Amino acid sequence: MDKTFIRDLKVHAIIGVYDFERKHAQPLSFDIEMTSDLTKAGESDDLNYAINYAAVSQDVIDLTKSLKPQLIERLADAVAAMILEKYQPESVTIRISKPDAVAAASAVGVEITRSKNSQR
Repeated sequence: MDKTFIRDLKVHAIIGVYDFERKHAQPLSFDIEMTSDLTKAGESDDLNYAINYAAVSQDVIDLTKSLKPQLIERLADAVAAMILEKYQPESVTIRISKPDAVAAASAVGVEITRSKNSQR
């Protein structure tokens, strides 16, 4: 299966359980990988047969800023569901890193994979 990816998409957003986390936006980094058959896009040179990574990036930024979840797991699940519904890849893997969450680590976060078959 072919892949369309977005690496290190930077978003500043409200996320976290604790009061101090809810007062200021925190940096997040997204790695997104979407699997689909890109044969028609390659043969036709037509964006209609591809996954528009610029549009996906903007949708992820918009959703992240509007959702303001407590848990990073909730954010990852919401982003995956949005991408599956709107862009129709076979599967999507979302990795979200919080670089400032743990002082002794360069980043912490979650990675999830969802597919058309796992949609609720």
